[in-house]
Amino acid sequence: MNEQAIILFFLIIGVVVTLFLYIWKAKKEIQYKKDERWQAIQNKANRFANISNYILIVVVTIIDIVVLYSDIQITLTWNRFLTIIILFIALRNTLELAALFYFDKNM
Repeated sequence: MNEQAIILFFLIIGVVVTLFLYIWKAKKEIQYKKDERWQAIQNKANRFANISNYILIVVVTIIDIVVLYSDIQITLTWNRFLTIIILFIALRNTLELAALFYFDKNM
């Protein structure tokens, strides 16, 4: 039960961050009127957030190699797999939001 509570906590935080990201981006697009500066900020933040995709590829490759060459059996349910994907998307959106805040203040 403790593990489920932790996952639920991170899912709720992820949903809140994702909703805040899209609302904040829409507000800033209206405020900046989609000028070149805002486009540059979004591009930089998106490049920063895409680093998480590369990290995910490396982690999945390492786990696949470890499972392939060792005598480990991992059972992953479809529900748990989808939960992990949602948590990854929430993490990526959190990174993008942090990068948008940073580049918006420093550009």
